[in-house]
Amino acid sequence: MTKRTANSRKSHHDKNFIAVTQRVFSVLEALSQQPKSGVPLEEITQICGLPKTTVFRLLYTMSKLGFVEQDPDSGIYALSGKFFELGTNALPYQRLTVLARPLMQKLLLSFGESVNLAVPKLGGAIYIAVAESPKPHRVAASIGGFSLLHSTSVGKCFAAYLSAEERERQLIRHGMPPLTPNTIVSRQGLEEELARVRAEGVAVDNEENSQGIICTGGPIFASGQQPIAAMSVSGPAVRMSQNLPAVKTAVLEAVQTISLLLGSPEQSREFVEKSPPPRATE
Repeated sequence: MTKRTANSRKSHHDKNFIAVTQRVFSVLEALSQQPKSGVPLEEITQICGLPKTTVFRLLYTMSKLGFVEQDPDSGIYALSGKFFELGTNALPYQRLTVLARPLMQKLLLSFGESVNLAVPKLGGAIYIAVAESPKPHRVAASIGGFSLLHSTSVGKCFAAYLSAEERERQLIRHGMPPLTPNTIVSRQGLEEELARVRAEGVAVDNEENSQGIICTGGPIFASGQQPIAAMSVSGPAVRMSQNLPAVKTAVLEAVQTISLLLGSPEQSREFVEKSPPPRATE
């Protein structure tokens, strides 16, 4: 006789318990273990302890509904940006959003323009939080929206810190389409732009993704060498161009603060170096 687990006994006796829901959440839990890089089908199957065909059908259904996305090259599955529409506090980037929200509001109050928070995903950027400008003529990203690496400030923040090999792979995958007359469409031009991003600590989308829109973003680091997120301020070019130096400085300070709070060794080192020496005691 086989032993049944507590959950299986509950599902057998509780008429209100829906077994398929348990399977769906077991798949979601498996995906949440690698929220950024994704998980292959075989590994999800092993984690869930379900038949491969069952897991595939669940993933297929969730993909059709927009809650799961599959990398067309590797076949790896990952949670989609649509999950963040359900409430970012219940999702993998909870600590990031909690730390970022006050600084996003500060930037919004300082400049009156929309502030966006994005994470790297599938060779681009996915927006997970937005503080939208109250002005009638405003620009704001959509939560779950996808941006390319070469044409947006958040995309450049991620591209600047990829290895040359990985950057080339992602550029081949998505291409460098000319979205506006200002879009950088050459590899050499992009490499020069990314070198400026690394030197200044911020990136600028100067009407490169959408005409009439300027966006300034900065990378957010934790314990690794690559950004885990990027924050940007976006608005109509006619307003942003007037305040661009001040916006760049404020964005840089904000992302450095978040990186420090997330435990970035580089930001911790810079904080110690900039701190005034202790006063001598008499």
